[in-house]
Amino acid sequence: MQELDLASQILIDISGNDVDFAEALRKKFQVDASIRPLRSNVAGLVGCELRHHLLFTFLLNPLSADWTPEEKADAALTLANEYFFKRFKSEDIKAALKAKLGDAKFALLAPLFEKSGKPEEYIPATIARNSDQYLSLRYNTPEWVLKIWEHYGYGSTYKILRKNIRPLVTSLRVRTDLLKTEDLVKNPDFKATPVADVVTYVGKTPLRRLEEVKEGKLFAEKAALKKVLDQFKIKEPCEALCFNGNEDPAILKEFIVSYGASVGLNLGVYNVDKYVEVSKLIKSLNLHNVNFYSAEDPLAMDAAISRPQDLVVACPNSSNFDLIREYPDYLMHFKKDGMDSLFAKEKAMLEGCSKYVAENGTLIYVIFTISRKEGHQTIAEFIEHHAEFKLVSETQCFPYEDLDTAMFYAVLKKEPKLAKVTPPLVDLAKAAAPQVAVSAEGAAAK
Repeated sequence: MQELDLASQILIDISGNDVDFAEALRKKFQVDASIRPLRSNVAGLVGCELRHHLLFTFLLNPLSADWTPEEKADAALTLANEYFFKRFKSEDIKAALKAKLGDAKFALLAPLFEKSGKPEEYIPATIARNSDQYLSLRYNTPEWVLKIWEHYGYGSTYKILRKNIRPLVTSLRVRTDLLKTEDLVKNPDFKATPVADVVTYVGKTPLRRLEEVKEGKLFAEKAALKKVLDQFKIKEPCEALCFNGNEDPAILKEFIVSYGASVGLNLGVYNVDKYVEVSKLIKSLNLHNVNFYSAEDPLAMDAAISRPQDLVVACPNSSNFDLIREYPDYLMHFKKDGMDSLFAKEKAMLEGCSKYVAENGTLIYVIFTISRKEGHQTIAEFIEHHAEFKLVSETQCFPYEDLDTAMFYAVLKKEPKLAKVTPPLVDLAKAAAPQVAVSAEGAAAK
């Protein structure tokens, strides 16, 4: 069965070679045009296995200690089809698996195949339904991630998990200089949102093929992000700084589209060359007020920033748990051991950006994740060491809420320094004279 062969090769590339899902598909189907008609079903089967990978690994581990990676992948993919995908005929895919495994190994899987169509039996009854292990297997989320979310309570954790298994709702920013939002939402593929000029896309055509996207009239952006930036928008003759540590350029595009030529913009990234879309957008709008620069160290941006800024936004890369819904293999590739380094970079960006906030200016820290350590704790530690900043508000957005986003943001204000007035020496002498007289009179009385 060619589809199973292809799916197995792709799954091994993803799980064994740490290749991203999209890249593994591209490598396989771009080279050989003859197999491209199989792409949709193969991608669907691999994606299904990835979204239940922890469950299939758990079920197969006791049976497959001496199996090859290929045999494990074939078995997991067949279970994925039998339990959830169901695009391939059961007898066909199981016959293909049996031919690969042989009778003895295939017979070991019989109890698992018998559970097909009985989802309540997929996870053994011996595992408590309210345990982290059950939630991990049921919602394909490592237990260490659950412990991070459980700081917000079991109820929130459960709702996050439930939301993560549903299809991602794509939100798009409308370039109102090129397209009217009210005209766009006349198309049933686009729905208005509570945030101005942000719509959700519910159509079937891939985004990359939409004419409005290809023409630059729409770009992907989280509604929650625009809502925050709209709330704290500044006006000329102000200046704004945004440093973005994410691969996603949406926040940079939002600054450019939202402000245009009205204020001075300083947009920083680690490497400008990786943001060709942003450079093209600045050039297409013929903007001369935008300083788009690279800075390997956000703590040292003096060469790029010439004066204090009225608005500063620090948007570091984070654990990005919002990407779990978008990429079925996201947590498979996530490097848990690198989290301390990640946290250090987040704090360094916040520290570096804070140096450029003007008195009475606003500092916004925003990350696209759900983590008290990356969010609340980072801000609490920052304020502890920076008495000049006062917290205005902090908010953790959850994907199960109206704006469908995992995002934390904190808004801080930089208070002006208290003026220290030193009175002239003559005034000090006059102020002290009455006290001296009283003291003398007191001494004479004695």
